[in-house]
Amino acid sequence: MGDKKIYIIAKIFDKQGCIAYLCKTVNEARCLPGTLEALRADGVQIVILDDPDIYSEYAPYSYVNDMKEFIDKVSKMNRVA
Repeated sequence: MGDKKIYIIAKIFDKQGCIAYLCKTVNEARCLPGTLEALRADGVQIVILDDPDIYSEYAPYSYVNDMKEFIDKVSKMNRVA
């Protein structure tokens, strides 16, 4: 991916904060959003960002380093939304 960073975030509408994952490969950046869209419930927003620091509307960010853990956390958000 060179020096370009791609973050995927998941947020429950009308709640402060989100969880964020920094994609490690181009393939993750390409495939993960579609996977999350298929899993997400109404009320959960999936967004792709290049620089979380400039999107204060999603703060505070809770970063997850493992893709499987991120997907599991999104699934748990579905039960709350």
